[in-house]
Amino acid sequence: MSNNSEVIVSVKNLSKSFGEHKVLDDVSLDIYKNELLLIIGFSGTGKSTLLKLISGLDEPDSGEIEIKTSNLGMVFQGAALFDSMSVFDNVAFPIVNSDKKMPPEELKKSVHEKLNLVGLSDIENLRPDELSGGMKKRVSFARAIINNPDVILYDEPTSGLDPVVSNVIVDYIVKLQKELNACSILVTHDLNSISKVDGRLVLLYNGKIVWEGKTKELFTS
Repeated sequence: MSNNSEVIVSVKNLSKSFGEHKVLDDVSLDIYKNELLLIIGFSGTGKSTLLKLISGLDEPDSGEIEIKTSNLGMVFQGAALFDSMSVFDNVAFPIVNSDKKMPPEELKKSVHEKLNLVGLSDIENLRPDELSGGMKKRVSFARAIINNPDVILYDEPTSGLDPVVSNVIVDYIVKLQKELNACSILVTHDLNSISKVDGRLVLLYNGKIVWEGKTKELFTS
């Protein structure tokens, strides 16, 4: 549990199947304001499915999700940037395509600030194919936080990256959680990443939560 015991996301008796395969089986979980939560497990255990249900990208077969904010940011596996757009347009996309109106100069300043937060500068005019894998991932972070979200969802953020770059990415996840005072939910199977994060961890196995505790306890349990 976080030091702040206010629940911001409540998952109750959630189940989801794809065909005959039950991916999530009666999962219940409270997620707290400002905490860093890691969700781990083998491939196919429902980690990413749970994240998609929380984000509203998919719907459960049964159960319910209560989210006490509408301000969510999502970092997709593989960055999922728009290749035809510049870095600036990728980061600005959530604001440009919402009801929130922002003057051009203010939008420019906001994009610049968010890119600086993830250690990137002077790349606004570049396109994704001109960036390294780690830079693409950090641009996707900037896009996810452009609206200063209350909850940031990360789906396998270190997937496909080498260990050195993965460590940098995890450092930025921890930094953003502190800088933005946001609840961060991180889905991963990267044990090296897990060992670097001081947060709460839940282990999914066969669609159920089978273990919960602090990340450091995982390696001594």
